Amino acid sequence: MEWHIMNVGGVSSLGSNLGCLEDSQYIPSDECKDVLSEIMRQLKEEDPQLRIFRRQIYYSHLVEKDLCVMLKYLRDDPEIFSWVVRILANLTLPVESLIHSNGGYTMAEATQTGLSWQQGVESSLHHYRKLFTDKLVISSLLEEVHTLVVESEGYPLSEESCDVINQVLLLLRNLLHLPSNAEDNSCKEHEVFLRILFECDFTERLIKLLQLIQREYWTVTAVQLITLIFKGHTGEMFLQNVTDIESVTFIIEQSEDSQECLMCGYQHSDKDFQCINYLEEGISKNLRLRQGSSENSSPNSSSTDLTNQEQEKLHKYLEVFAVQFLTKAFCNMVHDLRHILTSPYKTMIDDVYILWLLAFFLKYARHQRVEFNYVRGVFSTDLFGFLVYEAVVNSEELVITQKNKQDTTKHLRRIHLTVGAMRELLQGLKLYSEDSNLKKIDVMYLENLQRDLASSSDLPQMFLLLIRNFQMHTHTLKFLQDVIITNHLLLLLIDLWRTSRLSKKEFNMLDHIKQFATTEVMQKYGRLLENFEYNNAIVNNCIFTMMHHIAGDCEKPTALLQVQILRTFLEILDGNTPLTQEKSDLIEFILHKFMVEAENNPFSCALQLFGEMPVKLEKRIAEEGDIDDNSEGEEEEEDDSTEEMKKEKDILLMLYTELMGQPGALGAISSKLEEFGIKKTEEQISKDLKEFDWLTDENNTKESEDERSSESDMDQGPSSSSSEDLTNLDDAEIVGHCIKKLKESSGEVHLKWLQQQFCDVAYAKYAMSWSSFDKKEPEGFVARLHVVQNKSVPLMLYSEEQEQLMHNPYFITLLQFLGLHMPEDVGLVFPRIPHFWTVQHLIDKASQIGDLTKDQLKFDPVKLKERKEMTEIPLPFKVEKMDDITFEKMRKIPESVWMNMIQQYNKNSGNSGKSEVSKHPTDTSSRAMPRIVPFSQS
Repeated sequence: MEWHIMNVGGVSSLGSNLGCLEDSQYIPSDECKDVLSEIMRQLKEEDPQLRIFRRQIYYSHLVEKDLCVMLKYLRDDPEIFSWVVRILANLTLPVESLIHSNGGYTMAEATQTGLSWQQGVESSLHHYRKLFTDKLVISSLLEEVHTLVVESEGYPLSEESCDVINQVLLLLRNLLHLPSNAEDNSCKEHEVFLRILFECDFTERLIKLLQLIQREYWTVTAVQLITLIFKGHTGEMFLQNVTDIESVTFIIEQSEDSQECLMCGYQHSDKDFQCINYLEEGISKNLRLRQGSSENSSPNSSSTDLTNQEQEKLHKYLEVFAVQFLTKAFCNMVHDLRHILTSPYKTMIDDVYILWLLAFFLKYARHQRVEFNYVRGVFSTDLFGFLVYEAVVNSEELVITQKNKQDTTKHLRRIHLTVGAMRELLQGLKLYSEDSNLKKIDVMYLENLQRDLASSSDLPQMFLLLIRNFQMHTHTLKFLQDVIITNHLLLLLIDLWRTSRLSKKEFNMLDHIKQFATTEVMQKYGRLLENFEYNNAIVNNCIFTMMHHIAGDCEKPTALLQVQILRTFLEILDGNTPLTQEKSDLIEFILHKFMVEAENNPFSCALQLFGEMPVKLEKRIAEEGDIDDNSEGEEEEEDDSTEEMKKEKDILLMLYTELMGQPGALGAISSKLEEFGIKKTEEQISKDLKEFDWLTDENNTKESEDERSSESDMDQGPSSSSSEDLTNLDDAEIVGHCIKKLKESSGEVHLKWLQQQFCDVAYAKYAMSWSSFDKKEPEGFVARLHVVQNKSVPLMLYSEEQEQLMHNPYFITLLQFLGLHMPEDVGLVFPRIPHFWTVQHLIDKASQIGDLTKDQLKFDPVKLKERKEMTEIPLPFKVEKMDDITFEKMRKIPESVWMNMIQQYNKNSGNSGKSEVSKHPTDTSSRAMPRIVPFSQS
């Protein structure tokens, strides 16, 4: 068929070889299927630098003259219909997808490169969508899908039928993906296309597909399609039947994140479809469209907008679809997506889809008071665990991306969407738990879920990690606001679970809150409090509640003595803002505390006021990481750097003035500097002091260093004494020595924590391998999902105190000699427990730290001997992915070849045993045989 392309007529001659339309009936030619096959081949093999073939198709009008006509009139020929749908799905691939396949370019890079075909392909896509506003074409597509489902009569669909259904959904998705532009009337075309889609029973057809057993064939495409359907319409979904303007504002603020943060990564099994699309139309825009005054509307803009009646009709269609989807397919889709994302096929789809689905539809379900039995499947321990896993993994990847100076947008949006999804789950859990009309079975289900969540340590610690990792130059205040609100909601629920005795184990709320009582964490709360006047009342309440507990229950009011917090408190008092008695008391207490501290200990108080300095330092570091060709910008950076160095010098002077003459002065100065984001060793401090002519008594310096070393060589990182201790020990003694040193420095609680991490991973592996095991409590969320995916499990350092352990030489050495993968070795942030360790091996490692109790293990270790995989370490070359090595696929080497290999090996090695082998070539019991071992038998 290639001559059709190469002849004088080019692509235009293809139409005459496909068939013709006579009396409302399309008659295909004898070569029709061959021509369609050739078109498809040419599309797949076209030059990605030029895209000539698809542009020729556009200019030859082949789509409107033949392909669309064939869709309408050739439904009785499934094979031709299938070819046409495939071709149209390929022709309508988004520009981003084509650009990505062209050497992995991004849209920005493509724009700079100036690809010659881009504008022509964009024009063709808008033209194709206009063609598909023909109701008969859309109806033919959806009717064919319906026919395939009906004809299966309840039996599984054939592979070909599943592929046709998926291609139809791909075509619709591509058409909805096109960006809308009010200037060229494409916005109206999009709305018309969407309305026609619903008029052709799209809702009923899609919901039916999502209920079939074989829905995994099109789940990925369907979720992309649903996401695009609601693009630009989320605002209207939450404004119906809402009269309280504050409630409307709150709903919009929370919904806006899901829309703003949504980054759709399309990766389909065809491997030729991958694009990144930002759903740019936020809820605030929809609110303006619906509530904007008529005087702001111009005659020109009214001509391009749908009438109010048409808009209301579309909104009704969307509402019906949302309710139908929620009640019939939502839980199944979430379950399927979670399964895909925790399987080897996770690269098929970006995880933002499941996050957006949860954040959007759970909010809508709560807003519409959808009955619990319809969304019950979403409220599960597994889904909560998945969200915790997503937050932790993306937080680590964000840090790595920042270190590598790469684009962090993707990770930031994923984390924000994860927080939004978690918030909706928690709010839904609270709402349904308080519903007095629930059935008894549903009440018991929710109580069991809450027991599982109350037993999780990863869930509350996740928010501590997110707050600690917040950086102003990277994240947005909206993100920090959502994290703090969701954390507040979770703490309220945990407190409720404790009082209701739903918790299986004791949760010490005070110990948990104390982890927030640091200068670093309160700095983040103080930054959000600076917007007190503009914050929602709920946001301010969350901030003041945490600060109240820090200053009161935790007895750490000094953590609030920071410039930004004190300044905001004064502004609140000066502004005569209405305050509750608790808030007023807190402000007065902190200001009074500051005045007392300033009078009694001026130097320490002055240092405390530099609590905002780490934020400025990290901002400066981030700015220095970016190369700016603007000379004016470089001068500003130099000025900022000089200013920061001056402040650093002032702090060092005040510290030295306060601590000079005391034993271990340099060590104390180094420790104090670290509290304010300045990390300097004692040698660096000594050098700086000498440069400033402040330090002249070298003997005093040496004496101070000696005293510091004798007092504690644990707090300041790897010291010479600890290095000498470890160097003089045998390898077998190092683990015991490190444990002893940690216990001597009050580190027993950290050893217990490390021991429990090994036990938790062992428990996760045990529970996964033993399906009949009756679990007393759920596995750790992070550990379980890493085990399920056969990945090494991170040693999560949630709190500031845990993070400091990685500066302790004995703790680091302990991890190394226990066999953990260290962050610097694997290019990650957290140490890793190797994925190939068995349950028995993990127990042995935990036992090296100290005696184990049954409560720590949560299972009977005696049963381990019954399962071989729990006690034997896999082969040394086993890799992370289970399917990378399949021993069953390895063919047995013929005996003659095997013996020849042995003889050759013995000949080369010059071993005297070679004669024995040559004399008995078929004797498999020969003593020479063990000299070649294909796999390690140890």
